Amino acid sequence: MSRRAQAHAAHRPSANPHLRATLLESRDKKLGVTLHASGAVIAMVVTAIDDRHVVGRSQQASRIVVRLDRIDAVSAAF
Repeated sequence: MSRRAQAHAAHRPSANPHLRATLLESRDKKLGVTLHASGAVIAMVVTAIDDRHVVGRSQQASRIVVRLDRIDAVSAAF
């Protein structure tokens, strides 16, 4: 793997164990998180997560799908 590919992989949220742990905790505890993705702020409860996407719901939407590589930050108050 090239240095550029390694640097990109290190910055991918799916590779970030803290981000993934927060999303999994939201799913397990059924508590909300706020995603910051490409300038958008998305409040949701995580219902599923895989290697490429996080799926959730909110009061306004029954299904929200966000690509993990688009997430800049996650905030939660568990």
